[in-house]
This record gives sequence, C-alpha cells and structure tokens, in this order.
Amino acid sequence: MSEKTPVKDRVTPLNLLVAVLIVGIVQLFGLGVTSQTAAPYQQIVNATGPTGPAGPAGSTPAGSAFNAIFLVGFAFAATLVLVYVLRKKMVRSFKTLVFASVAFSAFFLNLITVDSVAYQYLPASIELPVVFGSSFLLVALVAYVVFVKNIAWLSTVILALIGAEVGSFFALTLPLYTAILLPIAFSAYDIYAVFRGPLKQLISIDSNVALAGMSIRAGEFTLGLGDVVFYTMLPSIALAYLPVAAPFETILAIDIGVVVTLYLLSKKRLLPGLPIPMLLGMLVLAFYFL
Repeated sequence: MSEKTPVKDRVTPLNLLVAVLIVGIVQLFGLGVTSQTAAPYQQIVNATGPTGPAGPAGSTPAGSAFNAIFLVGFAFAATLVLVYVLRKKMVRSFKTLVFASVAFSAFFLNLITVDSVAYQYLPASIELPVVFGSSFLLVALVAYVVFVKNIAWLSTVILALIGAEVGSFFALTLPLYTAILLPIAFSAYDIYAVFRGPLKQLISIDSNVALAGMSIRAGEFTLGLGDVVFYTMLPSIALAYLPVAAPFETILAIDIGVVVTLYLLSKKRLLPGLPIPMLLGMLVLAFYFL
C-alpha cells in the first residue's frame, strides 16, 4: 500500500469507506469466481496429481512449508530482475516483463472463469467465441494500461479482476497446508520488501512506471496486485473448505485490517498491505480449522 505523500487529511472516514467498499466488491467477485471455477480447478488438480499444479513438494506440512518458501523465493527473484531492469533505465523491457507475467495469468485464468460461466448460461454456438474473445480483450486492455496509458479506473478494474482470479486459483489448486502457509510467508516477505527490500527500491527508482500494471486504486489509496490476490484468496479458502458464514467473516476481518493499515498511511508513505489483514483473516480461519 502506498500514497504519494503521508497527508493525514487523506485518511478520512469517507476515504476509508470508499477504499474498503472497493476491496469488498473485489472480494465478493472473488467468491463468485471461486464458486464457478471449483469444478474445473478440481479437474486440473485431479489431472496433475493430489498435490495440484502449484504444490511441487507435496501436501505434508513440511512439503507445504517448502512450497510456500519456493513461491516467495520466486517472487523475490522476479522482483530483483525488475529492479535491475528499471535501474538500468530499460523502461520498455520493464513494461514488457510486467505485461508478460500479468497477461499470461489473465488469459488462461480468464479462459477457465468465463468458460465455466458460458458453459452453463450461453448457447454452445457462441461459447467459444465469448470465452476466447473476452480473454483476448482482457490481454489487450492489460497491454493498453501498461504500454499506452495507465488510466486509473481501467487499470483498477482489470487488475482487480485478475487478482481475484489468481486468488481463487491459489485457493482451489494449492494443497490446503500450502494455501494456509502462503499468506503468512508472503506477509513476512512483504514487510521486508517494502521497508528494506526490492519493492522499496522499485518505488524509489520510478513509482509511476513501477506501479503501472501492478497496482490498483482504492479511492485515495494504492494497493498492490499481490495485496488483491491474498485479500481474495483467504475468503476463497473459507468458501472452499468451511461453512457458509466463514467467507464473509473472513472478508470482514481482512477489511478491518485494511482499514487499520490505511489509517497508518497517515504517518507513513509506504506500508506493507498484507501483515495486518492477513493476521486477522488467518485468525478467522484458525477458529474454524482448529
């Protein structure tokens, strides 16, 4: 999470309400995606083995810990590459790397999401054109906001949709232990990345370029795409494994954490967006699982 200046006047009840409403809408959309894609993602998990496509070390506690560390390490390495490219003033290459990573996820996850809806509600004759047409359109819009003009509202809509789809994908395909440990691991990494690590360096080099294609606007505040992913992932885990009230309780807990974090932005220009929301959300999940 970030803001251009630590102006206390920006942290008003109205601005906080707007930000939380935007986050809440994205989270509810994520629950809709999860409910629609549960069956196809289960087929993917069955086809790739009991650990799922993103759990290379298995589903045991030790294997899940390795999975989480591996994914955090991959994110760290990728961010270091972006820092190097931007520091060398290779702006076009930087944008190309951002576009490639976001567009890849957008295309294939949107294929699954839209197809799961189109299969149920659209005639077979237009199913494939709608599925592929919407996915190519989404990629084209990502290219526009990354390479042409980063229009705040358009970028927010596109990346919020992609973030919700990624969060749902993680919740439904990762082994459960990995899905639980991953937000904890990324919360710890988020603290380092924002205060001492590569994310702080990215923002300090060129915040306008660094944030394009990797952040959304929630009213007066900026949220990272990774924040959106995990804000939707935890409620999706609750929807997949727990009673019907659990996803909404998880959303409430996370959003309280979002408010607390945004309030702290009145004293700091840049803060990690994951630790407090993830702590509160994990407490809800722990209440049910334990």
